[in-house]
Parts: sequence; C-alpha cells; structure tokens
Amino acid sequence: MKTKLFAICLLLFATSGIATISAQSRANTRNTNPKGTPSIPEISPSTIGKPFDFSPAAIKKFDKENDDGMYSDIYDILGGGCSFYCGCEIGEQKASSTLKAQGKFNYKAGNAHDLSLETTWAEGVEGDGIGEWIEYKLPATNPRITQIVIANGYVRTKKAWTENSRVEALEVSVNGKKHSMLYLKDVYALQYFDVPTIGYNDREHLDGKAPIVIRFKICSVYPGTKYKDTCISDIFFDGIDVH
Repeated sequence: MKTKLFAICLLLFATSGIATISAQSRANTRNTNPKGTPSIPEISPSTIGKPFDFSPAAIKKFDKENDDGMYSDIYDILGGGCSFYCGCEIGEQKASSTLKAQGKFNYKAGNAHDLSLETTWAEGVEGDGIGEWIEYKLPATNPRITQIVIANGYVRTKKAWTENSRVEALEVSVNGKKHSMLYLKDVYALQYFDVPTIGYNDREHLDGKAPIVIRFKICSVYPGTKYKDTCISDIFFDGIDVH
C-alpha cells in the first residue's frame, strides 16, 4: 500500500514539475525572438477611458457646462489647462500613405497629433493597411515620454468607428530602433499605455542631439464592417520633465 502511494505521489510531483517547466518555457518564449535574443516589450493598455459619447444630447450638455471656454468643443482632448503639452511640441508628422480626401474631410498624418477627436489619419493603400505607418518627429529638447495615449479608429461618430478598421497591434520604433509592441483593445475609448521612456535622459546636454523620431506601424487590425481603411484618430503623450 505504501509503495503504491509513494508511486502515485512521485507521479504527481513529476507531472507538476513538467507543467511548471512548460509554463516557464512559454513565458520565456514570449519574451525572446527565434534567435533567443530579448524581444521588444509587448504592452497592453494600463487604463481605458470612459466610452466616447458625441451624441447630440452629449454635445448640448457639454456646451452648457463648458461656459468658461476651457475646451474649444467636445472633441478637444486637453483643453486649455496645464498638461504635458506645456512642454511637448506637436512636431512634424508624416505617413507611408494617406486616404484621399472626401469632400470636406481629409485624412492627413497631422490629424493624428492635433489633439482633436473629430479628425483622423487613415492609411491609403488597398486592403487593411498592414505595414503602413505614421511617424512623429519631435525636437531633442522634447520632454521624456512615459505614456502613449491612443484614440483608436475613426471615433468622430460610433458609426464611422464601426464601419472603418481599427488597429489591433501597433509596433513602435524610436530613431529606427524597435521600441515596443502595443496591443490595443477594440474599444470606443482612449487607451493608455505605460511605455519605456522615450527621449534623452541627459537633459543638460541636448544641443546638437538628433530629433526624436517615433514611428507607429500597423501590424494587425480589427476589420471594419464596411470599409477596409484603418484609422487612428489621435496618438498623444504624457511623461516627465514638465513643470
């Protein structure tokens, strides 16, 4: 009886050990590329904001409560108060492709960093835009970035958001080097990503330093119900070195 019990315990211990090793192996695989060198961090949102509401009733309520003029309209992301953008510049934006303007609506790269939820960048190639990118060029003196905030999709209306594609995975590169992979949720709200610091740590010797170039590349998407155009309404930042 004791011999049989010992054999059962030994089998359970061995099985448990295999499971633990297997789980650890999977964890390590996730954090290394096929050659075994460390991969870029894979990051999910740390926080998701409240769902957007741009209905006529919401706009009417906003206009009534915003009598001090702090925000230009309901789509204004930051308003006129203090924020990271007291020190951060809008900089220059360019994209690998852009959807052709339609009537009064354009889809240029600058729309993704105008701090407005009313506009959007949309890539302009056939299909879902996998591999297309948008790039921000910021001066070396820009404060260091520790958080990336994304309004994913064409959020101006819920209908536009649903009908057009949204980003699922977004690769971030800084000055030509891969920095991180952001995995976005398919939600009609702001998504906040805490990321490894972007910018120069030596704040005393910035003269002559190269600009900070941040590229966001579409790696996978959530398909729209009507169009294959992948949209990003805004990508903006928070961080340190301000105030």
